[in-house]
Amino acid sequence: MLRVVSGAAQTYCRVGLRAASSGSSSSNTDVWFSGIQPTGVPHIGNYLGFIEPWIDIQENARSGSPLLLSIVDLHAMTVGPVQTSRARSNIREMCAGLLACGVDHEETILFQQSDIAEHTQLAWFLGSLQTITKLQRMPQYKDKSKKFKNGQVPLGLLNYPVLQAADVLLYKGTHVAVGEDQTQHMNLLTDLARNFNGFYETDFFPIPKQVTGTHARVKSLSSPDTKMSKSDPSSLSRIEISDSREMVFKKCRRALSDVVGDVTYDPMSRPGVANLLHLYAAFTKRTIQSVTEEFAGNSVLALKDRLAEVVDERLEPIRQSYHSLLSHTARIDDILDYGNERAVVIARRNMANIKNIMGLK
Repeated sequence: MLRVVSGAAQTYCRVGLRAASSGSSSSNTDVWFSGIQPTGVPHIGNYLGFIEPWIDIQENARSGSPLLLSIVDLHAMTVGPVQTSRARSNIREMCAGLLACGVDHEETILFQQSDIAEHTQLAWFLGSLQTITKLQRMPQYKDKSKKFKNGQVPLGLLNYPVLQAADVLLYKGTHVAVGEDQTQHMNLLTDLARNFNGFYETDFFPIPKQVTGTHARVKSLSSPDTKMSKSDPSSLSRIEISDSREMVFKKCRRALSDVVGDVTYDPMSRPGVANLLHLYAAFTKRTIQSVTEEFAGNSVLALKDRLAEVVDERLEPIRQSYHSLLSHTARIDDILDYGNERAVVIARRNMANIKNIMGLK
């Protein structure tokens, strides 16, 4: 299920063949955009919170609505450069994961952010409408900048929301699939769109709507008060889509719980068990009340094993497809090149219009 939040935006979208071939979209056409950082093999947090909602968009978007999905490798550098040995493999693994989970590269324009130079060009233009003071007040910046000593904060971290806004506005995005933790960045995005339109007396940029999935913040298996993330040094904190059946069961059984006894749903005093119930509800597409009633009187171990079973059942065809794709990396590169070719048509057309509006051309 997807929830539309008016007045905020975020990038996650698909572009159909018809829209891509024309290189344009009419003013009353929905344009969906989204992006995901290339962190390597996707985990079930990526799957439930981002990929599955995108598949829903892909299947239900209005006919003719462009859908653009970007592997945002520039954003992966916001806190420092990525090791050369990992950069390309991370991109390929993420691309293979998206395709294995059901992203259709004909229905969705799947492309690599850094291959479209207009993203950074528009970010520079939008930067003239933004202030350092406002960027320093962004919650994510304040949180992540604490990790750097003596003010040695990378410029990319400060400028991240401006590049994010450029990602969306370059394609005149109207709907952005993003988590609730990005709401402040989306508010900044809509401000930039309005400020550009106001300064240049135009209505060129639409004001995008933020679209958030039901399971936007899947929690860590080992620390249920934090989001599931690749940044966690423990591999037991997450289940990756490539994990074997044995590994899925191992990680579920080792997930943080308690020794209280039977299964009950109490997020405050039993966050670990509540997290397992949320995951089970997400994978079985049921309500928390329904799954809690199912496990009433059962042990936590029974819940863990049943969760492992449903997760493995969902992942089994995905991991087969994933490993097959990764064994043909040239195919992955071709798919990204195809998406880049389609995206750049739209990007160049819109950038030409932007430069005309700004008096640069």
